[in-house]
Amino acid sequence: MNVPIRYRVTWTPFDAEMREALLRPVPGPIHYDGPEVEAFEAEAAAYLGVDHAVAVASGTAALHLALLALDIGPGDEVLMGANAYVALPECTLQLGAQPVYCDVHAETANPDRELLEPLVSDRSKAILIVHYFGNPVDLDPILELARERDLFVIEDVAHALGGEYKGRKLGTLGDIGFASFARKIIHVAGQGGMAFSGRADLADRMRRLRKHGWELGDEELTRISELGYNYSFSECLAAVGRVGLSRIERYWQERERNALRFSRALEGLGVPARPLLASPWGRHGRLHYVIRVPRRDELKSYLADRGVECKVHYRQPVYRLPHYLARSGRDPGPRPVTDRLAREMITLPSHPDMGEGVDEIVDMIAEFYATTSGESWGEEGRVRDG
Repeated sequence: MNVPIRYRVTWTPFDAEMREALLRPVPGPIHYDGPEVEAFEAEAAAYLGVDHAVAVASGTAALHLALLALDIGPGDEVLMGANAYVALPECTLQLGAQPVYCDVHAETANPDRELLEPLVSDRSKAILIVHYFGNPVDLDPILELARERDLFVIEDVAHALGGEYKGRKLGTLGDIGFASFARKIIHVAGQGGMAFSGRADLADRMRRLRKHGWELGDEELTRISELGYNYSFSECLAAVGRVGLSRIERYWQERERNALRFSRALEGLGVPARPLLASPWGRHGRLHYVIRVPRRDELKSYLADRGVECKVHYRQPVYRLPHYLARSGRDPGPRPVTDRLAREMITLPSHPDMGEGVDEIVDMIAEFYATTSGESWGEEGRVRDG
């Protein structure tokens, strides 16, 4: 029996204001990389407090251009969390470079300098930082390591756009930051992404590569500086993105309230569910609310039967995917904390339109453990730390 989904993790708002924005560029004559894209870039840069923003076709395209702009290629190594989304090692391998997978901390799902530093080698070229689920990584020690070892730092803020580290917006502290707009914090009703940088040379190169390598300002399209790509961004989707950007703080406040309600309620009921810890040095981006639980897959099915969509980010750690192992030609060995988190984590719906859904979901979680394990869960029901 198919149960109607009442509460979704994936939130794709689309109202009259967004519809009007989407249709505004339709008559043309410009349908991509035009005034709506330029305005979206300028408004995003102003919001983040960074000099340059480059809108592209997807978050993956933004990462690809970031790696190219930093001249990362064959023989280079890029450090990243073993719990990374596939796009990170994918882009690295496509350029002939090697992903080097760092384990993460169980309480935050994030790496830190202590975990990264032993993996730095003479071939290391960059550290790719993901602020997982929106939770800020402790960046100062990592930036210091990067300066000591002459490494670039790229920030992935797909989960964390609007989050902060010590008062500065995430995505602006490294050499390049990037975000995705595909069902993320800013939803553009389609695919889209953006890269951010304080360096004009990197931004200009990404702009050239975005559009076949043509020199900037060459209206006749006759001067190509290097081989590029067609990573142009839609005027219609940029217009929708501008609406989402204008609402980012209001939406963040709702997500923050939902997260606090979840955490307080789960703690008060004493269920064997542990939220990932929010870092003390910054503002959580709050794309996702994630808990660690025993019998995760049973709980997920129980909630689905009651109309609650939950997600697992990500069930199979990318560093163990057979094709990626084959392509890299090296086995990184186990990353035990990443593996354990992949078995325990579940993402609950926490979007701004939840209403009373937070309380309903907490009650369902309590019911699951009470009816399937009894009122006292004991040692076997507790999530172990690592």
